Amino acid sequence: MQRVTGRPLAEEITTRVIDRLGLRHTSFPPVGEQRIREPHPHGYHVFGTGAPVDVTELDPSWGWAAGQMVATPSDLNAFFGALLDGKLLPAAQLAEMKRTVPAEMWPGARYGLGLVSMPLSCGGLAWGHGGDIPGYETRGAATEDGRAATVAVTMLPPSDEAEAHVRQVVDTALCS
Repeated sequence: MQRVTGRPLAEEITTRVIDRLGLRHTSFPPVGEQRIREPHPHGYHVFGTGAPVDVTELDPSWGWAAGQMVATPSDLNAFFGALLDGKLLPAAQLAEMKRTVPAEMWPGARYGLGLVSMPLSCGGLAWGHGGDIPGYETRGAATEDGRAATVAVTMLPPSDEAEAHVRQVVDTALCS
C-alpha cells in the first residue's frame, strides 16, 4: 500500500479504515509504543516449558501490517460487519477478497485476500480473520446477514487444540 499511495501504512489504515468506520478503540501504534492506550487485560505468554510471563507491555511494530494493530472485539465486529456490508470497499474489490482457495488452517477453511471463510456448524459461512501476538490471540468473523463475533484470549497453552477451542467459541456465538 505504501508503494502505491506514497504514504505510510499506518496513516493509510487510519484514514481509510479506522477513521472512516469510527473505530474509536483501534490504533496502529507507532514504533516504540509499548503500552496499550486504553483499559485492557494483561497478556501472558509461555516461553518453552516455563511459567506464564506477563508480556502486556511490548512493541507490536515488529508485526507491522500482520500484527501491529490494537483493537477491541467490538471494533473488530464493526470492521467485519462494515466490510461485508459493502461500506468499506466497492463490490468488485470485496468479491476479489472473497475469491478463496482451500487453506490447511482447519477443516473447511478457505483463504482469500486477507479474508478467511469458515463453515459454520449451523450452516452457511462466516468471513473473518484472526490475529496472534505474544500474550493475545483473537478470532473474529461475521456472516452475510450481519451477525458478528470476536473472541480475544490473553493466554493459551501452545497447542492447535487450544486455538480450535477459540474458533469453536466464535462458531457458537455466530450460531446462537
